Amino acid sequence: MTLNPKVILLFIILFAVSVPSIAQQKDTWEYNMLRRMADHRTSSKNKLFTNLSKLNNPLCLAAPATLLVAGLASHDKTMTKKALYVTETIATAQAVTWIMKLSIGRDRPFVNDTTFIPVIYAKNKSFPSGHAAEAFSMATSLTIAYPRWFVAIPAYSWACVISYSRLYLGVHYPTDVIAGAILGSGSAWLMYKVNKWMHSSKSERSKKKNEKES
Repeated sequence: MTLNPKVILLFIILFAVSVPSIAQQKDTWEYNMLRRMADHRTSSKNKLFTNLSKLNNPLCLAAPATLLVAGLASHDKTMTKKALYVTETIATAQAVTWIMKLSIGRDRPFVNDTTFIPVIYAKNKSFPSGHAAEAFSMATSLTIAYPRWFVAIPAYSWACVISYSRLYLGVHYPTDVIAGAILGSGSAWLMYKVNKWMHSSKSERSKKKNEKES
C-alpha cells in the first residue's frame, strides 16, 4: 500500500509546526539528552567537534566542485551532470532550511533556557539544522549519483558525525537534526526526480523534432 502524498505533506507540516513549540519546554527528552551530552564534554572534544562543524560547509561544497573540475578536465559529460545535480541538491536543501528557520522561528536551546551552556553560540534560528541538511543532501545525492559502498559509507558517516557534533556543541535540539537529515535526503530525491523528468522531456522533444524533420 502506498501512502498518499497529501498525507505525507500534512504529516511534515504538523511535525514542523508542533515539534518546535514542544521543544521550548525545558523539561523534555530533548533537553535531557543535551544535558547528558554536556556532562561528558572535554576540552579536546570541544575543539574537535567545533572544527569538524566548521569544515562541513567547505567539504560539502568541495565534493561537487571536485566532480565538476574532473568532469570538465576529462570532457566527461556524465560526471559534469552529476556534479551539477549534487550542487542543485545542496542549494535546494539550504534554501528550504533558511525558509523554514525564518517561518518557524524556533529559538536555540541556550536561548530558551539560559541555564544550558553551549560550546559555541549561533545567532540564527534552530529548526531545522542547516548543517545536518547540507551534510545529508551531499551524502544522499553522491550516493544516488554513484551507488557504491565506498561512496555511501564515508558520505553518510560524515553526515552522522556532523549531526552529532551539532548536538554535542549544544546549538540544536535532536529534532532539529532529524528534520535536517530528512530535509537533506528528501532534497536529493526531489532533485533526482526533477532532473530525470527534465531529461525525459528533453528527449521526447528531440524525438518529436526528428520525426517532424523526417
